Amino acid sequence: MPRIRRTDLIEQAFFEARIEHDQMPDEEMKERMNAFEQQWGGFEIDAFRHALQEGDEADRLVALFALNRFADEETKELLVPFLHSPIRKERWASAMVLGDQRDERAFAMLGALLTEHMEYVPPASEQEVRERVWRAIEQAREHYGTPSAWQQFLEPDMVQKKNELEAYQAEYTWHLIHRITMTNILGAWGNPQAIPFLRQAFQQCWQLEQMPPTQGGVSGGLLSTWYWLEDELAYALGQLEAWDALDELRLPPQRLKLARLYLVFGSLHLTITTLASWHIIRLLRAGTLDSERVVSVLQQRFGLDVYLARASLQHFEQWYNKRKITGLVGENVQDVREILGLNS
Repeated sequence: MPRIRRTDLIEQAFFEARIEHDQMPDEEMKERMNAFEQQWGGFEIDAFRHALQEGDEADRLVALFALNRFADEETKELLVPFLHSPIRKERWASAMVLGDQRDERAFAMLGALLTEHMEYVPPASEQEVRERVWRAIEQAREHYGTPSAWQQFLEPDMVQKKNELEAYQAEYTWHLIHRITMTNILGAWGNPQAIPFLRQAFQQCWQLEQMPPTQGGVSGGLLSTWYWLEDELAYALGQLEAWDALDELRLPPQRLKLARLYLVFGSLHLTITTLASWHIIRLLRAGTLDSERVVSVLQQRFGLDVYLARASLQHFEQWYNKRKITGLVGENVQDVREILGLNS
């Protein structure tokens, strides 16, 4: 049986299964990986199949993502039943893995999952929990000279709310990140039937972005990932050459122009390591992004003259930063400080 190196498979599978593992201490990650290896006898395909059929939820999820590296029909058939698993993450994982292998049985499901439970509905008020915990930390610092005893100054029900809120945030973030995974799969698939799914997801992103957190809108701490999803959706629509997909979404002019640039990037299948603004800005400044091809598409598809097309590319950084600042409006000071990284 084939064996894939630990660094090439199991670490990636753990990342895809757990998302938050990059915040784990290296020792804890190593322990989890060693435990999996000892439990299932290694990292060969048979070990993953065994874990998929007999493991607990955490091991099954790792196995689902790990088996993406094996495209044989026998392995694919093992994944299909998980499309109907009662466990949401298993449904998502199997759809992504089968979709990555261009299995038609996963196509429509990926499109549906893209907007499944997109609203952000935490079990407790983030602002209330944050403020109460912050006061408890300050009290602990005053009494003991260290914030580590903060739970002594917080009611048990508030500690429970904090734990429930953190659990919800972890779950929501997992699904938000994997909406990006699904978007990448659908864009690369090349099937124009994905266009309505991607367009609907972009529309829902925009609608929720404008809603207050108390009504299902995104909170300040998630905005950067939320914008990343929007950019990936526009890029995927560009891959499918859905030129008019954004026209009826009623985006503000600058947001529409920014989204159109990502659409153009996608249509050209530009080799961009990451769609993060800093990376694209660096490519633009270094002259290593094929600007003339972008300008040509802006002229042909959106009727811009050469000067306006070049100006659009030159204003990319300004429009991106304006979007980020606009996203801060309506957030309280604490949220703004978190987004800007001022609380460390």
